[in-house]
Amino acid sequence: MAFEWPSEALQRVPMSFEEWEALPEEVRAEWIHGVALVNPPPAVRHQYIVAELRERFKYALPGLVAVQEVAVRTAERRYRIPDVTVMRELPEDPVWATDAPVIVAEILSPATRREDQLRKTGEYLTAGIGQYWVVDPEHEELTVLRASRETDVTAWETALELGGEQRTGEVSVGDHGTVAIDLDTLFGQ
Repeated sequence: MAFEWPSEALQRVPMSFEEWEALPEEVRAEWIHGVALVNPPPAVRHQYIVAELRERFKYALPGLVAVQEVAVRTAERRYRIPDVTVMRELPEDPVWATDAPVIVAEILSPATRREDQLRKTGEYLTAGIGQYWVVDPEHEELTVLRASRETDVTAWETALELGGEQRTGEVSVGDHGTVAIDLDTLFGQ
């Protein structure tokens, strides 16, 4: 396994599933069909937003469990690590979210922006995840996508968009509750 860590760029490193599982905890890497996507360490602002979102979920959705950086199987041979994952209960497995999460949230960074916006969107929908929250610190925007599973078509619909002058809003999370968001608080202003 040859990768440079820490690095400021997303690295794609071919490795077996067993090699990926043996990586040390401090190496944040997703695994997609024999390739580890090694993420650079998150910036301080990124970590602040993760903590703020996790707390918001924890208090607004008391019947659910909000954790950060848990591995989620999105398909056979595909494991992602969302910044924040909201689940119905703690999984029996100590490492993997074994059931489809209610919510996953990704905080965009220069290294992972394309991966988060393009590839993960379809994977998360196919995996049965209820909502996908995409936070863009650079533009101070939030988009919440909700899975619409009506008729025979499954697609994302926009549940909330915040940014610019629109700084506050609420998102219903089924019968679990409603999450209120204030972008100024989320982005530490």
